Amino acid sequence: MKMHDITIVGGGPVGSFTAYLLAREGLDVVLLEKKPAIGKDINCTGIVSTECFKKFNLPENAIVKPIKTIKAFSPSGNQVVYNAPSTIAFVVDRGIFDPEINRRALKEGATLYLEAKAEKAVVTDDSFKVKVKIKGDTMELNSKVGVIATGFELNPFDTLFERTKNFLYGAQTDVEMDGVKDVNVFFGNKIAPGSFAWVVPTNGKSVKVGLISDKNPVAYLKNFLKNPLITHKLNGYNNNYIKCSPIPLGRIPKSYGKRLIIVGEAAGQVKTTTGGGIYFGLLSAEIAAQTILKAFKENNFSEKTFKEYEVRWREKIEAEMKTGIYLRNIFSRLSDDQIDRLIDLVSRNGILTTIKKEAKFDWHKDIIISLLQNTFFKRPFRI
Repeated sequence: MKMHDITIVGGGPVGSFTAYLLAREGLDVVLLEKKPAIGKDINCTGIVSTECFKKFNLPENAIVKPIKTIKAFSPSGNQVVYNAPSTIAFVVDRGIFDPEINRRALKEGATLYLEAKAEKAVVTDDSFKVKVKIKGDTMELNSKVGVIATGFELNPFDTLFERTKNFLYGAQTDVEMDGVKDVNVFFGNKIAPGSFAWVVPTNGKSVKVGLISDKNPVAYLKNFLKNPLITHKLNGYNNNYIKCSPIPLGRIPKSYGKRLIIVGEAAGQVKTTTGGGIYFGLLSAEIAAQTILKAFKENNFSEKTFKEYEVRWREKIEAEMKTGIYLRNIFSRLSDDQIDRLIDLVSRNGILTTIKKEAKFDWHKDIIISLLQNTFFKRPFRI
């Protein structure tokens, strides 16, 4: 049986980017994707920061719309507007974005199997073995290293790693709305308790409407679509198909093992404030690839070798993740009246100025700490 260098399970942006980084160094990379096509049926707002685009040279042909302005609405409809001095992010078409990253991996020599459902994997002394059903036919693939980049889903690899027990749900649908030019964010316990809802413009009148919740996300989204804050803009909502998927809230206990690395949402590498996983996933994929390349150079695939991956990615983003969870825990205790007062305060007392000066689209820790130290901002939180 042929021994490959790497088998990567999951053909999303993180898995494909990892494959690209490894294949361009001459390694034999096999990429498994359970869907019949890359970039289809994805539950994501498709917002990617300009910083992320620049750092990883992401495909600009996937850009649908630049983001410069974000409007935040309180439960009673009060709003605060954040106008950035320049574009801070882009809305991308995941149907273009994902395949473009995947094509880069294939161009470097990676092999892609579609409709390839991994059913079981084991690590032995000399290989990573995965049993996979490809278009109905079962086969076994052997490689020197395995990478799990499946996203946060039911874990067919429960003998290899443990999922985080804490998670939220994201629900989203596509509708048509009039007059939506900017990203709109909505807060309130009747809208998305402990979290937020959004309206994100894409092409023409098409927008993505969604929310994050720890319970009943589809019911909350259907209710939000009847909210007077947005109903006057809706143009023909007819119980459109709603996508719903889990979002990890915090890292998994261990993201590595002998001949094994777990990366992206599967490892819990997600912004715990917004639920976004692309940037942190790509950052971690880069670290994963560097660690794997070092292992091949030294011909050492031990658990100790791959521990370096976890040490490095946690140094990079874990403080951000913990701070986001801390803020969520505080925010989840606020009443609608407190949220109203908070939105009102943000527009006064220099708080919005602080946000404009210190906020970074992907890095939230410093601005969260700065705001929680602001006397006026702390009042609604009672901290």
